[in-house]
Amino acid sequence: MRIIFVFTVALLLGGCYQNESGLSDTLLYCTENSPQSFNPQISHDVSTLDATTHQLYNRLIKIDPTSNRFIPDLATHWLESEDKLSYTFFLRRNVSFHQTDYFSPKRYFNADDVIFSFNRMLNKNHPFHSVNRVSDTFFFNHPFTNLVSDIIKVDQYTVKFVLNSPDATLLANLAAHYAVIHSQEYAQSLLSRGHPEKIDFYPIGTGPYKFKNFQSSRVTRYLAHDLYWGEKAAVKKLIYDVTPNNTKRYTKLLSGECDVITYPAASQLSKISKNTDVVISSQPTANIALWSFNTSREPFDQVEVRQALSHAVDQKTIVDAVFFESASATDTLLAKRSWAFNPRSTHINYQPDDSLLSLKQRGYDFTKKLTILTPSDNSVFNPNFHKTAELIQANLFDIGIDSEIISLTHAELEKRLLSGDYDTYVTGINIHINDPDNLFRPLLSCDSTVLEGNSSRWCSAQVQELLDSTLIEPSFIKRVRNYYELQKIIQEQRPYFPIAHVLRMDAFNKNISGLLVNPLTGINFQNVRKIEAR
Repeated sequence: MRIIFVFTVALLLGGCYQNESGLSDTLLYCTENSPQSFNPQISHDVSTLDATTHQLYNRLIKIDPTSNRFIPDLATHWLESEDKLSYTFFLRRNVSFHQTDYFSPKRYFNADDVIFSFNRMLNKNHPFHSVNRVSDTFFFNHPFTNLVSDIIKVDQYTVKFVLNSPDATLLANLAAHYAVIHSQEYAQSLLSRGHPEKIDFYPIGTGPYKFKNFQSSRVTRYLAHDLYWGEKAAVKKLIYDVTPNNTKRYTKLLSGECDVITYPAASQLSKISKNTDVVISSQPTANIALWSFNTSREPFDQVEVRQALSHAVDQKTIVDAVFFESASATDTLLAKRSWAFNPRSTHINYQPDDSLLSLKQRGYDFTKKLTILTPSDNSVFNPNFHKTAELIQANLFDIGIDSEIISLTHAELEKRLLSGDYDTYVTGINIHINDPDNLFRPLLSCDSTVLEGNSSRWCSAQVQELLDSTLIEPSFIKRVRNYYELQKIIQEQRPYFPIAHVLRMDAFNKNISGLLVNPLTGINFQNVRKIEAR
């Protein structure tokens, strides 16, 4: 059962916060939604990541935005064992946790905090394991559950991660948003007071900003962490304003009520780009919009049918009409920016005449109505599921196939997907770590459920062998080759029709500099500089 936590306000906002927008030490960020929590371990939505990962917390390691290499964060360095079954991390000293109105730390960060943060996810008997669980499946499906067998405290500033088997994704998982470090001391104090649920809504971390208050599900305030161990934030006050309407967010940016906005309307990007006072940040992501075929159901179990239906869809029209300039059309599941992308991938051409001919040769039943399942709510990987389905429906009609669009709520959709009662599904996947396995395994593994991503119900012994062997392959060159081969197979077999890789879009006033956006882990205000408005 989903837990709804009621936020209480520690202190009322003094005056209208918009009056602060002109100050160089205050930054106003207008976002689309309120965070589901203030802990990215239990909430993966973009609003939560933007509100937490880089502002409130640190991880053991992180990814350098320039080189894409793993670099130290709370760990100064690490060693991999020869058998690749363990990694030892050496921790940074004299790192202070946040001091707030509701908690005053009595010690620095150490190994106990690392053990606590990960055991909450790994150990079902941990006192915080079931606290504020956003979904019944989250912790059990978490990447660390099957990856790490034990975390050993070597000493106060050294921890060893022991793996179940060699796994090339450990470092990528440790750099992900859900690998943030919490205060064990704070957790123990909440437990002793009988309020463990507050850990995810009154956060304590080691990041450059600390939580001040949250009001009316609309405004969140942060203050710079004066004792931060790294480079201290130049902007001393952060204010997050929830403005769901993207046109209104842009209006507030122009009026000075916002310094930075997320996800401006895709249809307005061309107009916004002509405004010389506004800068648009466009970051490529691995998030992908898809049309999946239920391969467990006739006739979609036939590769020729899946290929023919793919050639019936006008991808360019969908991308232009639905995504405008906020996505790039793709022929592959893996984004071109990935180190494992196969450049020899072939283009999926729009060929309705060839599609129709192929389907007739296969004896396709044109009297049967095809179902197109869609979520009723849109997402970061598709701004309009229903319009996408309508365009696919029109393309199918052009070759003589009648179809029905079925838009369902989240709960209804889960039931329908689990039942297997659907032909096709307009969906997508939101990628959390910089490793191809994080994309391919949910979509293609025989062990992946339909709710975990495998909406095509695809299972191939050859693909499964590639997935599993590549995960433990020590040679980087061989990993790349394996992923090349996997992409070749999937493009031929076509359990999914790739539509577009989505861009992370933000806009900000030209007096803002140093803003960093990582599509995997969220927005980062630590290095932002703001010239005071005149």
